[in-house]
Amino acid sequence: MRRTRCRRAARIAAVAYVAAMMAGGLVVGVLDASHTEQLLFWLSQPGLNVLYVFVLMPLTVVLGDAGAAADAGGATGLVLACGLGAAVNVLLLRTAVCFARMVAADLPACRKRRTPVR
Repeated sequence: MRRTRCRRAARIAAVAYVAAMMAGGLVVGVLDASHTEQLLFWLSQPGLNVLYVFVLMPLTVVLGDAGAAADAGGATGLVLACGLGAAVNVLLLRTAVCFARMVAADLPACRKRRTPVR
């Protein structure tokens, strides 16, 4: 029962983080506050970098640069960037936690196999 509560709290925290980042991106995009924009980008940093390198850069190479079209949707682009960066952060954290649980579950069996038989 404890694990269920923990997982539910983790899901609620993840959704709240992504929603807060999207709301922050919307507010900053509408008010055009560039100093707060840097804070939002910093809060969604690892996920935003993964998103740029593995999604946006290949799309730019395949489809070409849409320079004028990208500048037209400032608030929408900021909301998407912050929200998707936060979502990638959540997925990265979930992957790290699952990997740590898997390693922790396998450690006793590995120790048992390495122990010499007498």
